[in-house]
Amino acid sequence: MQIFSNNAPKMFSKPQPGIVDEKITPDEPGRVKFKATYWPAMLFRGYSMTLEPGQEVAVIGRQGITLLVRPL
Repeated sequence: MQIFSNNAPKMFSKPQPGIVDEKITPDEPGRVKFKATYWPAMLFRGYSMTLEPGQEVAVIGRQGITLLVRPL
């Protein structure tokens, strides 16, 4: 059995809204609510702030099952 591993980010054609559920820092992923479901999420490269629960974010892509987010 061959296992494929492609960890390259897949960027969305248009950012979509999400809400931080668990704090996200540059060093630690957190969780966001996106399309009525909770997903692991991390800051997209180049952003160095902390995102707090309740904060609105733009979901701009995914890497595996982890969403890539940026502040609005």
